[in-house]
Amino acid sequence: MNPGHQVCERESVDCALCGSSRRTVLSVQSTWPVARCSVCGLVYLSERPPESSLATFYGQEYYSAGTTGYRDYAEAFDRYRDVYYSLFERRDRDLRRNVTTGRRLLEVGCAHGFLLNYLRSAGWEVQGVEVSPLASAFARERFGLDVHTGLLEDAPLAASSFDAILLLDVLEHLHRPFDALAGMSRLLKPGGTLVVQCPWELTHWEEVFQAVLRGFRTGSIRPDSIPAHLYFFGPRTLDAMIEKGGFRIRARQSGNYGEIRRRVSPPRIAVGSPLEVAFRFAYFRMGVQRALYGISRRIGLGNGLIRYASPAGA
Repeated sequence: MNPGHQVCERESVDCALCGSSRRTVLSVQSTWPVARCSVCGLVYLSERPPESSLATFYGQEYYSAGTTGYRDYAEAFDRYRDVYYSLFERRDRDLRRNVTTGRRLLEVGCAHGFLLNYLRSAGWEVQGVEVSPLASAFARERFGLDVHTGLLEDAPLAASSFDAILLLDVLEHLHRPFDALAGMSRLLKPGGTLVVQCPWELTHWEEVFQAVLRGFRTGSIRPDSIPAHLYFFGPRTLDAMIEKGGFRIRARQSGNYGEIRRRVSPPRIAVGSPLEVAFRFAYFRMGVQRALYGISRRIGLGNGLIRYASPAGA
């Protein structure tokens, strides 16, 4: 069963970025309306699961079924450990270039603790916060990590105590993003660094081309992780949310999503029209996607958005 359908309650919301109620519904995905704000352009779920459902929502099925969340999350790590470690090594390298005040680090939304465990072995002093009881228990029991179960605002963490806070693939899940950003600003040391990573969804060149190829309107194909993702950022709206949250962006980086997912669930080729099948064969099997991803990452058009920011008053 899709975890999205287990959530009986839902709430209607206006734009989280500018507060406007003016919007255009781009599509309805598994009963969840994906809308674009007519004022600021943020794409978001105009109906969403309530925050009170989070602990249940991010349970066993989210990390195993592969519908809303991940397929066999823990098993995939064990199977593709070399790929994960390559990504973690790059993360460690990027952090050392961008974090200059020290090595005390907090990951908000640390899931099972795979990255935190790696960073600890690389010399970082780490803590985590994770809303999922299942994932946070795994991090504590398997790795002995200091991970708080619940929301950031409830975690017993001292002000001005971290050199870096990681918010990786999390901002798009948050019901109250500005409260969370304010909390992270309080926890950072002077000169500390917030690292935000989000997928670039619906307006990224790959998804625009996919929509055109399938005869859909731009922005109307299914985005990732409905209804876990509440916002579907592009570069402009991500920057606006971070800045409105009280941060000054110091650096921007482009990444690529999907290496693990492509291994766990390879893209299907024989779907759609004959033209689409031919395109998918060339794109996925003949290396076109890999080549374009390499170019895109170098010129800042990868489908992963990474931002390094500091509190605006620092």
